[in-house]
Amino acid sequence: MSSKTLTLYPSPHVLKLLALHHRLPTHHERYQLIQKKVNNELAGFHGEKRMLYPLSKFQSYCKILPNIRLNLHTHHFQMDFLIISPKFILILESKYYSDDLLFDDTVHQVIQQKGQETRVYDDPVLQVEEQAYQLSNWLDRFNLSNLPIEHYVVMTNSNTRLQIESTNTHHAQRVISLQRLPSLFRELIGKHENSLSVKEINLLADQISQNHKPYIPDILQVNKIDRSEINSGVFCMNCGSLGMRMIRRRWQCTECGCREKLAHEHALKDYYLLFGGEITNREFRSFTGLESGSTAKDMLIRSTDNRSGEKYRRKYYLNYNYRSVDFNYLIQLNKQIRSRALVRS
Repeated sequence: MSSKTLTLYPSPHVLKLLALHHRLPTHHERYQLIQKKVNNELAGFHGEKRMLYPLSKFQSYCKILPNIRLNLHTHHFQMDFLIISPKFILILESKYYSDDLLFDDTVHQVIQQKGQETRVYDDPVLQVEEQAYQLSNWLDRFNLSNLPIEHYVVMTNSNTRLQIESTNTHHAQRVISLQRLPSLFRELIGKHENSLSVKEINLLADQISQNHKPYIPDILQVNKIDRSEINSGVFCMNCGSLGMRMIRRRWQCTECGCREKLAHEHALKDYYLLFGGEITNREFRSFTGLESGSTAKDMLIRSTDNRSGEKYRRKYYLNYNYRSVDFNYLIQLNKQIRSRALVRS
């Protein structure tokens, strides 16, 4: 993928968290924990999106691969951005910290001071160094382990004030601001000799993309939440309320009165993210509140490509592309639900 066509989508893990967040009752004992996870993930995603503009200034023959996760032996390692140039590979770790940050190279920690509250984070430089080491080992299978690998941590929040002692070269040399990224890339281009042709760049990018293994967890199991605890129903995308009803062949919101023909499609996507790709007519009706089995059948046929079994045992197979606009509604719905919560408070 070239920088000119670079598009960033939330990872499958983030999509699943978003679906879990708006389907979990607010009084649930783990709701606050899920909300915190969502906030952290969305902040990170926002920071990654801020990198798209400076990355667009890189040469067009470079390949920019976002959110790459590769398998090495018995484990996986993930990189926010992997850039393949003719002269080197560049790994960028995006961090969207807020408030004042102190980088301590004695204990290798990042200390965040927010008023009277102090938070401690793992050293992101050690993290990106480990990614470079893992990638070098992974590239060994293609006889490219000697290809130069540069690695940096990019601070994507322009309001964050960094505190790095002049003697702390460990962080000073590897932590950069977002604004610094284009000029740093030009410096690195001047530092290294050509190693890859454009054809080799494309081949390597294809190999990496083909070996990409996204993290797609069973989000309920990971967060120790039972299926029965999930709210069913159809959300209104106009006001964010849950509980649309089928009235005269249209879904109608019981709060704002908005009418929508295809509102159930978002419910199907929620179901896919939370429970998996198989659904029956009965499960669909139970999840949406739809009463008519024949109407449910028509909706499922239009929303799925494959099915198996006969009559009451028939299963329909949901199939959505994580890296597409299929799940754009989740961000919009998250904002609406937050707005409703603020009004109520």
